[in-house]
Amino acid sequence: MEKKKKTKNKKRFTWVNLAQLLTVAALLLRMQWAVDSGRVLTIFVASPTSIVEEGIKIITDGTLWPHLLLTIQEALAGYLSAVVVGIAVGLLWTLFPVSEKYMNVFCSAIMAVPKVAILPLLILWFGIGFQSKAFLVFLFSVFTILYNTVTGAKECKKEYLKVARVFRANRFQTVFLVIIPAALPSIFNGLKLAAATALTGVLFSEMQSARAGLGYLLTESQNLLNTPRMFFLIILITLLSVGAVKLIDAIEYAISYRWRHV
Repeated sequence: MEKKKKTKNKKRFTWVNLAQLLTVAALLLRMQWAVDSGRVLTIFVASPTSIVEEGIKIITDGTLWPHLLLTIQEALAGYLSAVVVGIAVGLLWTLFPVSEKYMNVFCSAIMAVPKVAILPLLILWFGIGFQSKAFLVFLFSVFTILYNTVTGAKECKKEYLKVARVFRANRFQTVFLVIIPAALPSIFNGLKLAAATALTGVLFSEMQSARAGLGYLLTESQNLLNTPRMFFLIILITLLSVGAVKLIDAIEYAISYRWRHV
């Protein structure tokens, strides 16, 4: 029975994938036909062939790489800082509940501040360079990681805590050997959500005030009415976000595999 179920699931998965590919192919063909027939102006929608041609062009002539590397560096700097601070503060709140009562209101207030509103202040404090972009990514990401860490820690099964008490584990042993492993799914969920929004933060900042980066390149393409380049950059940014989430998925599987069936 189990083998039959697995076979059915595999067949269903294959058919779903085939349907997805056919849908994408139909949409691309429709776009190509609409542009080639003149039903849609190229200033509004780019054909798939022109997007590919523009992508090859900016890759081969070296236009893309400096902007891409800068955006990745800014996103990584802000994201990794958010990971360290978010998980550290989450553990602090778990170890010392009084610290959560004290800090929570301040963190909630900072989180509620619209990032659009504070961008002029960040530019004033840090300039239009690397630091303001990384700090904005940090603000976009840190609270998602923090609150997912705390939520996962609070949802630890009572049975695990009872076993820790039976073995006379102290507070630090309980947190690091029991609560954190149990909270890993929630922590990684926060990491994935933050990774998806990290690029959003850096692109938003680059589009508002920057002299380089994918956001700057996107704004420049808009000003020049270069629609194929705009479409290519949007696709590239989407692929970067998906790749970041998939990478964290792989890390999660490697780290939390032994607790997966607990």
